[in-house]
Amino acid sequence: MNAFIGREHELGLLRHFLAADGPGIAVVHGRRRIGKSLLIATALDGRRALTFEGLENQPKKAQINAFLFQLAHQEGLPTTGASARGWREALIHLEPVLKRRPAIVVLDEFQWMANYRRELVSDLKMIWDQCLSKLPHVKLILCGSIASFMTTKVVRSSALYGRTDLELHLKGFSLRETHLLLNERGLDEVVEAGLYVGGVPKYLDLLKAYPSIRAGVEELAFRENGYFVEEYERIFTSHFGRNPDFRKIVTALASSPRGMFRTDLAGAAGVDTGGTLSAHLLDLEAAGFLASETPIDKGPGSRTIKYRIRDAYMQFYLSFIRPNLKKIRSGAQQDIFARVSQTGRFYAWRGHAFEELCIRHAGRLAEILGFAGIDFTCGPHFRTPSRDQTGIQIDLLFSRADNVMTLCEMKCSTSPTGKSVVREVERKVELLRTVFPSKTIQRVLILHGEPSRDLLESAYFYKVIRSTDLAS
Repeated sequence: MNAFIGREHELGLLRHFLAADGPGIAVVHGRRRIGKSLLIATALDGRRALTFEGLENQPKKAQINAFLFQLAHQEGLPTTGASARGWREALIHLEPVLKRRPAIVVLDEFQWMANYRRELVSDLKMIWDQCLSKLPHVKLILCGSIASFMTTKVVRSSALYGRTDLELHLKGFSLRETHLLLNERGLDEVVEAGLYVGGVPKYLDLLKAYPSIRAGVEELAFRENGYFVEEYERIFTSHFGRNPDFRKIVTALASSPRGMFRTDLAGAAGVDTGGTLSAHLLDLEAAGFLASETPIDKGPGSRTIKYRIRDAYMQFYLSFIRPNLKKIRSGAQQDIFARVSQTGRFYAWRGHAFEELCIRHAGRLAEILGFAGIDFTCGPHFRTPSRDQTGIQIDLLFSRADNVMTLCEMKCSTSPTGKSVVREVERKVELLRTVFPSKTIQRVLILHGEPSRDLLESAYFYKVIRSTDLAS
């Protein structure tokens, strides 16, 4: 991306941090391709900076040598000769450099530099406290793509706990920000891009180069050398190394878009239900690849937890790219996407992808519906069927402080959505009334497509929201 787009709030916070007097430490994290480095470069705004990048899957000695090499190169010094036995000896090389000329120190892909261990964090804390923080106009930015490492072993580590002045977790673009990036596209195509790749700026920027979003997906996802063909493996290797359990968990979830309970997930993935599974689930959720959810009427300690894939690209890859990898890599067939996009599975995927897109825009929906200023919680409500109870699955429900519950039904269809949706929603409303008898149930329909005339004339829904409203 050539120009900085969106993220005004995060940019403002980082600029305020850099402009403040005195020393300080900021932590920026988010999945790969999300725009962390561009945010930092934009916030620096001409300030002198020393930037160091970790090496993927390299040992400690190689990381230290790379750090010293980058320091010498940026200072115009000979890049051979400097050595250090450990991180303390390496980091102290910063002191004379910063005494001569103050700078912002940026440690990028910090988890790689640290080899996912606490040693570098502890050594950095000592050098920072005793040396670097005493120098004028010096600040430190730690940037990483492994959220679990950056939060547990950096921000909340015993070494740096309470020492970080700013933490930014970068997430995908909203549809409004996507529209800014895809500024020459109509709103329907903006929504389509969100279905395929979510709000990952790098992916959106790649799609922008093509005459249509569909043409971009066809070229990038279903051609032999397409970027999205190998991106899945790049993501998993950089985030989780070669551990197969992470892939097994995500693959199992891909087969169940409505989500899976922990025990069912462990069985489907073939992963032990002990602490290892818990750690893997936390890592995947911290990375933004999956989400955990409990029914809206359950507390945060509830054991009724479902897991589902949150990352749009990952769900699309597992649904359509990976099953066709052999054909794609052979380069023999040019119409794979055309065939895939005519299947029932593709239309089912679109429906689930649209639901996920709406869930990610819950705040925007509250604005459109006029209750953003009222305290509310939102999330799913689900119950498995039993001998005594009927099952229920509501993907997005708002519980508001004004004693109203807003039930959102989401539909994605190429043909007009008719009155049959009323029967579906009324069944959910009746079940909700048994659980929340004192609440008013407000019914809302969110459409990627068109409503039929008889549906609009029925006036059953409080409001019918178009998908394009989310991006406008």
